[in-house]
Amino acid sequence: MTLKKPVPAGADVPKAPAPPPVADGVPLQGLGTFSTAAGGTDVVGAGTTLVKYRVEVEDGIVWGAEPAWTAASFTSTVDRVLSAPNGWTRSAAAPVTDAAQKLTNASWSFQRVGGSDFSVRIRLASPNTVDRLCGSAGMDTQGVYSCRYGQTIMINLRRWLRGAPGFAVPIVEYRTNVINHEVGHFLGFDHMLCPGAGRPAPVMVTQTIDLGGCVPNSSPFAADGTFITGPWAAS
Repeated sequence: MTLKKPVPAGADVPKAPAPPPVADGVPLQGLGTFSTAAGGTDVVGAGTTLVKYRVEVEDGIVWGAEPAWTAASFTSTVDRVLSAPNGWTRSAAAPVTDAAQKLTNASWSFQRVGGSDFSVRIRLASPNTVDRLCGSAGMDTQGVYSCRYGQTIMINLRRWLRGAPGFAVPIVEYRTNVINHEVGHFLGFDHMLCPGAGRPAPVMVTQTIDLGGCVPNSSPFAADGTFITGPWAAS
């Protein structure tokens, strides 16, 4: 979820050694530095705009009883989401046009990279680090939300591990939703509203806060290739 229009953020600052997990078992803080997934992928999709993404996981997280997420394991999920048939690459067959979002026949392809030549970096980070870095860009993530600012997407570890209260979907669907939602912000999309009760929620709806009568949905496109859209709601 992006709570406010993005502005440039400050540089990462290493922190003191991480504290142990808090009462809900979620590690609260890491070191504020990040390890990057090694290697890269071929280009996925045939969209006009190539998005080069880098995947990173915060260092120094004390996992306790929680299975550790490494740069490699987080990357496998991100790669799966961004290469899914109904994900953002589907735009090659169904380009998106929306004057309100300044999009005309927009379509995207993706390639994971490991170096400095990236369009966006996708980071999995502890709640404290997400709050600090998103806060430096003017967003209040309240220890639970994720955000996007500039070329950086911050995925909040609390929600990544636990999902969202009341958002009754399997955790794998929540993870797909949050990646597609934040990448959607990077691609230029604002938030959307539910288009009608009982319909699939656009992925740009803040579904973990209020579905507005829609049913949960984690993909930008329907099985028939239709872009799932609704009224726009400024972030």
